[in-house]
Amino acid sequence: MTSPETSPRLRAIQTALSRAQAELPALQPLLDAFGPLLATQARIFETAPGWQGSPPTVDAERFCQGVFLLADLGFEDMSAQLPVAAKELLPLMAASFPALAQEFAALEKALDSGALAPADLAAAAFGEELALPGVSAQTAAFAATEITRPFLRRQAEDLLKLVKDLPWQQNFCPVCGAAPNMSELRRVDEDNEFIKAHGGRRFLRCSCCASEWTHKRVACPMCGCVEPDDLVVLRDPERPFERADACKHCKAFVLCLDSGELVDVPSPDVAALTMLPLEYQAREQGFVPLALQPWSDL
Repeated sequence: MTSPETSPRLRAIQTALSRAQAELPALQPLLDAFGPLLATQARIFETAPGWQGSPPTVDAERFCQGVFLLADLGFEDMSAQLPVAAKELLPLMAASFPALAQEFAALEKALDSGALAPADLAAAAFGEELALPGVSAQTAAFAATEITRPFLRRQAEDLLKLVKDLPWQQNFCPVCGAAPNMSELRRVDEDNEFIKAHGGRRFLRCSCCASEWTHKRVACPMCGCVEPDDLVVLRDPERPFERADACKHCKAFVLCLDSGELVDVPSPDVAALTMLPLEYQAREQGFVPLALQPWSDL
């Protein structure tokens, strides 16, 4: 049995971080701040319980019409697991983000004392405002989101299997309905010569639960525009496998890893982190992300 410390997911994150630190010294502060968080979340993911109850009933017709799997349910309650995860993540986040250290310490103290119920922490990850002395709403939301993230992803991994063979044509997640904040152009093993000749398929990645689904390769994920003159690709010539795909029609963009020619494909979490300069470039040109990255507004 693979241990959390030796899981492929964790190794991929660690390898990608080491490579990024060597190749992108200008991003060292960002990598130092978020790298340990990504690695620790990967370890927590490996021991997270996943979906525990009866699987949701899949109405294939309704799903194919655009109703995501958890539209009527939501994720299972993971609040029982949050205090232990918070014990590991909050001190780590305090060290990574010293300007917020006192607020993270206040959150940890409130959890320990019972002043903050784990269920309220979970609710804060889904937009409920958390009123806690000494902690801003923004910091509470950031902490809650990062603490719950491994558990949401683990549940979603189980749930995506239920619908993986059903067509999904939407620009939001088939599992939880959230927007994508990352995409990948990926070569796939299939007999479609057109897809092979044009570099493979595009996969969108959910900003909430990290589920992936296919989408038209040359089309805006927000509005569906396919006009070549309206679709903009922003790149750094020195890193041609990283891009931001933007649309002049709706002014949306999504980061994209073009992994078709890569021998070592980086972890998508780290790949998104290294594309921060492209995110800035897209925003400076007036484009808006389909969904934020964890570091976008910090």
